[in-house]
Amino acid sequence: MNLTALFNSLVSGGIQSADLRATKRVRILNTFLLVFIIATPLLGIFYSLVGADLLFFTSLIAALLGVSDILILRKTKNAIFSAHYAFFLLWCTLLIIRWNTGGMSVGTLMPLAWVWNAVFILMAIFITGYLGGTIWTIVIFIETGAAIHFFRKGYEFSNLIPSEMVTTYSLGAYLLGLLVVLLVAFLYEKDREDAVDREGIKALALHESKRYIDTIMETSPLPTFVLDNEHRVIQWNRAIQEMTGVREAEIIGKGVHQSVCVDGRWSLADFVIEQPDSISDRFSEAIVAKADSGAFQLEMPFPAIQEGIRAMVTVAPIVDINGSIKGAVETIQDVAGLSAGTYALPSSANKPLEISANPVFRIDLNGKISFWNKACEEYLGYPSSQIAGKSPLTFVSQSLRKPFRETVVRVFKEGSVEAREWKYYSARGEPRYALAHGFSVSAANGELKECVVVNTDITNFRLRINQLERDEAEAQEQFRRLSDEYELLRKNLASYIRGKGTVAFPEEMDVRELKDEIKNLKRELDDLKKA
Repeated sequence: MNLTALFNSLVSGGIQSADLRATKRVRILNTFLLVFIIATPLLGIFYSLVGADLLFFTSLIAALLGVSDILILRKTKNAIFSAHYAFFLLWCTLLIIRWNTGGMSVGTLMPLAWVWNAVFILMAIFITGYLGGTIWTIVIFIETGAAIHFFRKGYEFSNLIPSEMVTTYSLGAYLLGLLVVLLVAFLYEKDREDAVDREGIKALALHESKRYIDTIMETSPLPTFVLDNEHRVIQWNRAIQEMTGVREAEIIGKGVHQSVCVDGRWSLADFVIEQPDSISDRFSEAIVAKADSGAFQLEMPFPAIQEGIRAMVTVAPIVDINGSIKGAVETIQDVAGLSAGTYALPSSANKPLEISANPVFRIDLNGKISFWNKACEEYLGYPSSQIAGKSPLTFVSQSLRKPFRETVVRVFKEGSVEAREWKYYSARGEPRYALAHGFSVSAANGELKECVVVNTDITNFRLRINQLERDEAEAQEQFRRLSDEYELLRKNLASYIRGKGTVAFPEEMDVRELKDEIKNLKRELDDLKKA
């Protein structure tokens, strides 16, 4: 019989929750009930041996009601009700024992009463929370007050423990209570450490995500900067450093540089943060496009950049989950010779594309590759001399070739398309996954248009998601095979606890963590697509 699987099933109570803290509380509650169910009959045997029949039957009834509480928890999944029911049973048991073993009479078991009251209160706070713990503390105070009242009135509390065993019984109960207090203290400390560890894992995940996004932003070939809601520059990438001549160390933590301001004081990103509605009024003639999300695309001059340029500016707010603006991101692309919504690049435009850390290639009107940077050579393994003049469909996955061709056509017609995930194959036949953004430019001769494809490598993300999806499918299949046996476990749980179970059950498969990790990865991938 697989006792480990049975124990895990018992202590979990059949409750599945993404809240790890709540799941842990349920496991502790079920463990407490199992200890209670085992300990009370043993205590009842002791009371039977010393002739305290009332306490013997009290212990047996308490154990049976403890079994009913486990079944109620498994049936209703209501951990709060089950926890309060468990503490009601414990309180009633202690109440009957205290008031029939001397209570507060002089010379009897006062330490037993006080120590186990402390145990009761600490456990109630730990399992039911501060509100539930407060309620049960008030109950204990009322009970203690009633005992004091009866004692002062001269009420004699009965003592079913033989006089020659009172001292040993009292000392044993006192020491056991202290051990339980120590155990509860350890549980509190472990819970605190777990909370710190969870926060540390979350902080590390956020840090890694931010670092990944910062790397993408920093290596982007488009001049980009980001402001926080205090109008301070928090990102100033390499491309905009080369465009403006302003180093990152000179601008981080300060307001935007004068060269990117559009009214002598603010940049468009500042307007998005402070007065987003004013952009439509103040720069209506420059607006090329506007999105419902609050993003704008404008064409305007920047006389203070280099010797003066005309640029296509894209600016968008950064919002939190409540929709509040927490900052803004702005890109400034030199579009000298812009025509019909198409980015025009001078003959020197290949230089920043060549040194870009992102794999970048260009496709001419004939559907042939006209430019292939060094990052592409490293990423896909094709040298520039070998791939130039060939179709990009040679390395695009066969199932995606038609959508890829249609997307390139859209770029030539519309000027740009939103980022999309593509699957390529390297020269060695290895799959490569990329998040690609396409936009059209004028060719070097100033006449023919070309499509620039800027890729962000997401191979590790995609391979990890694929592996997790396979793991999830395998786990789901195992879970389906085990479902019938778990149904049998639920039907026979009550009889097993009473000592009649004879079937071993495998440990329950839990695929929630796989699902959560897949969802998190897909969410990060969607965020990259929107960036």
